[in-house]
Amino acid sequence: MPIAIFDMDGVLYRGANVMPYAREALERLRRAGWEIFFATNNSTATRDDYVRQLEQLGLGGDREHIVTSAYATAQYLERRDPRAKDVFVVGADGLRAEIRGVGIPVRDAHDLPGIAPPPEAAADGVDPGAMRRYLVSLKLPPPPDTVVVGLDLHLTYAKLAEAQRSILAGAHFVCSNRDRAYPVEGRLLPGAGTIVAAIEVATGVRAICIGKPEPFLFEEAIRRARSRDRVVVVGDSTDYDMVAAHRVGAVGVLITTGLTDEDSVVQARDDAVPDRVVRSLEGLFELPEFAGA
Repeated sequence: MPIAIFDMDGVLYRGANVMPYAREALERLRRAGWEIFFATNNSTATRDDYVRQLEQLGLGGDREHIVTSAYATAQYLERRDPRAKDVFVVGADGLRAEIRGVGIPVRDAHDLPGIAPPPEAAADGVDPGAMRRYLVSLKLPPPPDTVVVGLDLHLTYAKLAEAQRSILAGAHFVCSNRDRAYPVEGRLLPGAGTIVAAIEVATGVRAICIGKPEPFLFEEAIRRARSRDRVVVVGDSTDYDMVAAHRVGAVGVLITTGLTDEDSVVQARDDAVPDRVVRSLEGLFELPEFAGA
């Protein structure tokens, strides 16, 4: 049974908008006997959240066929020796939930030192020194043993400061992914990689990356598959999806509806060069890899 692994944001949907021919493409592949997996670097939601989202969008899918960077990060922490005992997350509750799901304690978001600055410190441009004075006046808890960074749509200076303090004190530094951006309705927004880069600069420490372009997400999908006759990855990024595809020996199909446009493909090098390029999901069925589907 052949396996198709689809990235999600920018490939099957952008925000709440389903991409043209997404439902038809998935249904067509399922009818032809393909096993469909979904793999995303987005760490903001749990796999159960994605099951509900895919159902609402009419795309189908179940928990066992969804691999996220949040889930993969939790699996990494569970298997690591020494095992994490106290994790501070710069990210969303979906990432916290997946880590807690493997039995590892995670600090609550509302326990962040500096979460409630006084008005003079919170007001932008009023008194820049007020935030500094507030942060240095805080009574700080012992640093965690692990810092995990993912996409955080509510990033604050206090979160960056706590991550910096913890890592400089020796905490293990992990990131769910290094995505520079992610596609939504009509535009791109900054990805988790922008936050990771800020903390790396602040600490001089490079994070261990779990998501694409590292191979773990695709390896996990292949491990779960009922057979491994053929593996094709469909993604929108040369730097992430195509590299990860080639690291697991899969065919990498780039679709130019998300992060990478056709003009940028020529700049790809080595493992980032796609095996095939399509402009739409309907174009998949013109490729020899999908012959007969």
